[in-house]
Amino acid sequence: MKTITKLVIGLLLVLILVIGWWLISPLFLDQTVDEGLPPVSTDTVEMTEEPEAVTPDAEDETMDPETLGLSGMFMDGEKNYQTSGTIQTINADDGLYLRFEDFQTTNGPDLFVYLIQPGTETTEGISLGALKGNTGNQNYLVPEDVDLTQYSTVVIWCRAFDADFGFGELKQ
Repeated sequence: MKTITKLVIGLLLVLILVIGWWLISPLFLDQTVDEGLPPVSTDTVEMTEEPEAVTPDAEDETMDPETLGLSGMFMDGEKNYQTSGTIQTINADDGLYLRFEDFQTTNGPDLFVYLIQPGTETTEGISLGALKGNTGNQNYLVPEDVDLTQYSTVVIWCRAFDADFGFGELKQ
């Protein structure tokens, strides 16, 4: 066998091993994240009177999503991908965040967090970025122009396998 042929075969084997490790290793390795709450203003207002109880009008269905106090639970995704934990919205100084608590999902290569409208494909939604870790508490900033009453489904999506690893519905 020629030296060039041996070199090409060796390089192909190394390439196959690297790609195989990239695809399979996340199944055996966990990446844990433990982020604190997003920064919230510590300014306090001294109140001299009892605040009046505010009852929202039944006809006012266009409430600002930041004041809705949305939350939900993660559920398993496609096939045998398992996901659990809670989702809640948090108002912070620099915007609205989605907070995952006690979060855990099957690890995979290339995982992303998406907001989608119910009944649409994940790739048609709004990406909040790469998943920070497959276990632990984490925060994701929601773009200002996103209406969480419309984009009410949070999806953990794997780009490499084009699969939904888990999802959760945001409700009041």
